[in-house]
Amino acid sequence: MNIEDELGSPVELSVVIPAYLEGENLPSLLPEIKAACAALTPRYEVLIVDTQTDMDNTGEVCRANGVRHINRYGGNQYGDAIRTAIAEARGTFMLCMDADGSHSPSYFASMWAERETNDITIGSRYVKGGHTENPAILIFMSYVVNLTFRVAFSIRAKDVTNSFRLYRRSVLTPMKLESNDFDILEEILIKAAVRRPPAVIGEVPVTFAQRKAGESKRKLVQFAFGYLNTLQRLRKFAKTARAEMESK
Repeated sequence: MNIEDELGSPVELSVVIPAYLEGENLPSLLPEIKAACAALTPRYEVLIVDTQTDMDNTGEVCRANGVRHINRYGGNQYGDAIRTAIAEARGTFMLCMDADGSHSPSYFASMWAERETNDITIGSRYVKGGHTENPAILIFMSYVVNLTFRVAFSIRAKDVTNSFRLYRRSVLTPMKLESNDFDILEEILIKAAVRRPPAVIGEVPVTFAQRKAGESKRKLVQFAFGYLNTLQRLRKFAKTARAEMESK
């Protein structure tokens, strides 16, 4: 089942998908997600975090597949979707993935197997066994950005920009997340690393597939050329987070 049962049993796993005009991809993806979840636990939910107002048939697709559909609040950016997801998810663990088919539910099991070991498990393109189908230039740019973030913030992970992650939700709920774009992913890891005790971050290898349909919402080239500004902003977040931890 994908909602709390009549006895009020707690949800163990929330699969969260930020969606922006993804009605074309969801009809084939949602049945795969539900099957993968059911193989792990009967106490799961699937939560689609749509735009602030419905812009396509995403809500209809969700109702047809029996999954939760909510509109993000606070704004219409990716960061707003993640903050909405953290607030709305009911699971002890929260698995975030993209709606475009680049993240396969076939990796749920290997990520789920690490849930008691790690506070955050990243589906990683850059550990042994991982792979990405992106063009070589995008792979190179992604590698440089990931390396920069790892070194700048001492993050013990190789794939810090991939959104395919399984979180222990109790790690996320105390965080005051401020980023509005995809850099919220790095902000989460930075703040997880400076908490007391530090969150345990692990990785499992995955293949990052090319988008199945529609247009990518992540403009890597634009992000890569603007990442110096992102670094400066994230340094501020890291400094503030450390100061808050030291004052407790």
